[in-house]
Amino acid sequence: MSRSKTEFDYVIVGAGSAGCVLASRLTEDPSVEVCLIEAGPSDNSIIIRMPAALTFPIESDVYNWKFESEPEAELHGRSIGQARGRGLGGSSSINGMVFVRGCDKDYDSWRDFGVEGWDFKDCLPFFRKMESFEGGRDPMRGGSGPITVTRSKADHPLYRAFLEAGQEFGLRDAGDYNSGDQEGVHVTQATIRSGVRCSTSLAYLKPASARPNLTVLTNCLVERIDFDSRRAIGVTCRRKGTRLSLRAGREVILSAGTVGSPHLLMLSGVGDRTHLAAHGITARIGLPDVGADLQDHVVAPLRFRSSEGVSIRRQLNLVGRAKLGIEWLLFRTGLGATNFFEVGAFFKSSEEVPYFNMQHEFLPFLADFQSGKVTISDGFQYFVSQMRPYSRGRISLKSANPADKPAIRFNYLTDKRDEAEMVAGIRKTLEMVDQPAWSRFRGDAVDTPDLAADDAEMAAWLRTVANTEHHPTSTCRMGSDDLAVTDGQGRVHGLEGLRVVDGSILPRVPSANINAPIIMVAEKIAAGLASPR
Repeated sequence: MSRSKTEFDYVIVGAGSAGCVLASRLTEDPSVEVCLIEAGPSDNSIIIRMPAALTFPIESDVYNWKFESEPEAELHGRSIGQARGRGLGGSSSINGMVFVRGCDKDYDSWRDFGVEGWDFKDCLPFFRKMESFEGGRDPMRGGSGPITVTRSKADHPLYRAFLEAGQEFGLRDAGDYNSGDQEGVHVTQATIRSGVRCSTSLAYLKPASARPNLTVLTNCLVERIDFDSRRAIGVTCRRKGTRLSLRAGREVILSAGTVGSPHLLMLSGVGDRTHLAAHGITARIGLPDVGADLQDHVVAPLRFRSSEGVSIRRQLNLVGRAKLGIEWLLFRTGLGATNFFEVGAFFKSSEEVPYFNMQHEFLPFLADFQSGKVTISDGFQYFVSQMRPYSRGRISLKSANPADKPAIRFNYLTDKRDEAEMVAGIRKTLEMVDQPAWSRFRGDAVDTPDLAADDAEMAAWLRTVANTEHHPTSTCRMGSDDLAVTDGQGRVHGLEGLRVVDGSILPRVPSANINAPIIMVAEKIAAGLASPR
């Protein structure tokens, strides 16, 4: 960036799943000047590009903010780590690459919050616009969008056993779960292009990077939003020890994520007046629910040993990893080109729920994370997640220092309905593992209850192992009610020239991995910004 170039039409804070989309789409108009600011570094790293290396960026202090929750009251006071991407591509550069849109009923329910234009029929064109699905274009799927979506091979015996056991239990084969009914077992679709992670940085930002009307600043921490009365006019940030003031002629857009966007709003005087005053911050406008309504998918692992040599463990020993790396470097093929989450399922915890409310993800080996290292052993593991939690948490300030991380309280399982649904989902999962398809592979359970355990015993075990799916949303949620932070286009209520576009504005967490929904939201709002004024 030249020293004199400090004025733009749009200043976007955060080059993550949403920010890269916005920067690309807005600069398609050569008359629009955009500055995209990212606190982290470039994503030019093999551990980001190689899908099988997904644990490395998650364990990295360079590419992961490594947030920690406050002690969770219902999880024996455990602090839960929350992985959020720090660098170009944001969380799309460190996530598990699982591509799920979510159920049409998820989006139709957003009308309950008084936002128009977000029914699934309104969102579908933007899901199609964002993707190039390997199955090709049809009325439900896109064929020429920036994000490459591929079907996993799922040809390992343990993947096949997972699919067969689910069907023996009574689940259907959902086929293309992103095209029709999502409920059932499925072969997973992933954001992988020719063996490489297809992040929003690769898909959107890289093709746009040569445009003269796009300025990208990495390693640049935004400290506050600047205002003229109630209009956002730019941001103050720090880069390489130098403080910069960047001006936005049209809008400042926050795409800093479910944690970062409410944090920056509060640092800038937008939030609950009493909370801001406690940290010496004068409120510019009182919006009491900035940071509130935090939602996330809670997850429990069910782990089982298998006979030696059945799982992928042998292919991931020292020799196997070397072979994996060489094959990927030379040909972009082999195990290096997979995210390992090649099969999954969506199902109901009970017949009382209106539609599926549980998810399975699956790994064909056992992985233990200790002291920053991963130990692989023979076995398989189901991950059981609740899709529509009732518990709500909050992001709040720890201090007025922009360099200090905020306080995060998920309040997992504080609503007893969440506990009941998880216990029921765990019990159904154990019944699936008990199906004939698993009989020749299934060994002893590892720190996992059995079907003889009663609900109280299962709930007690759940509290010792429950963790995050890293799917936080809704801390700046859209709505027309008095507690909503943003309107149906992400504009912050009561202010001008300030918009939030990321997972924080989703009114409810979708019944899905959240990366695809966030990209869709960014595409949809970008289209509105690009429309003739």
